[in-house]
Amino acid sequence: SQQQTVTTPAASSSSTASSSSVAQTNNTQQATTTNTGSASASAIISYAQSFIGVPYVWGGSTPSGFDCSGLVQYVYAHYGVNLPRVTTAQENAGTVIPVSAAQPGDLYFWGAKGSSYHVAIATGGGSFIHAPEPGESVKVGSTQYFQPSFAVRVLQ
Repeated sequence: SQQQTVTTPAASSSSTASSSSVAQTNNTQQATTTNTGSASASAIISYAQSFIGVPYVWGGSTPSGFDCSGLVQYVYAHYGVNLPRVTTAQENAGTVIPVSAAQPGDLYFWGAKGSSYHVAIATGGGSFIHAPEPGESVKVGSTQYFQPSFAVRVLQ
């Protein structure tokens, strides 16, 4: 067990938490996730919000440009949660839940399990933060207008 201090850019408070490794296996893919107590849903969402306006870049995984899965991976990694790089692998980084059960910090996916084509971070109330598509920037979206196919709970 290790100690980790995390300070979020959107807040001046920091928290200390221990981290542990959890391996979860799906029929054909395995993803290892490091869950850290400091990875609260509110911290994840606040950090993701700091990237609103960053341009979509296909294959992008840095604040100079993100694609959907690059944004998700980058935000969660900031809090010690190591997610795979692409949507189809990120699907296996937690527990699949119905969209109706999604809570802030969960991941929304579009497309069939195993062949999803988009991922976003649920923020609550049917909203999410995502890197939508070329020509657009990271922004808030609504499930009312873009309905996810399923959700995954990464934070336990």
